[in-house]
Amino acid sequence: MHLLLITLVFLLAYRFGNWREWLKYNHTIFYVITCNLLYNFFCHDKMLWEYQPDYFLMSHTIIDLLYTFITLPAITLLYLSFYPFNKSLFRQIRFIGQWVLSSMAIEYVFYKFDRLLLHNNYSYWMDFLFYPVMYSMIRLHYTRPILTYVLSMGIISFMLWYFQIPLK
Repeated sequence: MHLLLITLVFLLAYRFGNWREWLKYNHTIFYVITCNLLYNFFCHDKMLWEYQPDYFLMSHTIIDLLYTFITLPAITLLYLSFYPFNKSLFRQIRFIGQWVLSSMAIEYVFYKFDRLLLHNNYSYWMDFLFYPVMYSMIRLHYTRPILTYVLSMGIISFMLWYFQIPLK
């Protein structure tokens, strides 16, 4: 299932992503990669979610690296390629909402088929909070990166505290 999702998202980004202007999105893609790597660094000993290996992908680490360097950049490219920057606030919120619901629907399938395991008091319902923050931060980083880094430090600190992630 993981390999199918990785391949599908890559092909969608290849076909529909704004590759002519990919350099505009480069810093935000790097931000998304960094955030995921930070999650894995801080939560290595106390994961909140973990990818269960498929037939070809033998460990959470391999799957997560593929998501980090293929799927998340592809999603970021697609998301920013179609983001309605010059539209009303309502249209922007609706766009983010569509991405949140799509992400949650895909994740639910992985959760139900035990390809995504949730640990340490992290529950599926929390994604109703996680995905809106994630997509809003991607959008914000594209136009206000310094503010995004400051807010990210606060969000990371809160999550480390809330889930009692030990810093060793």
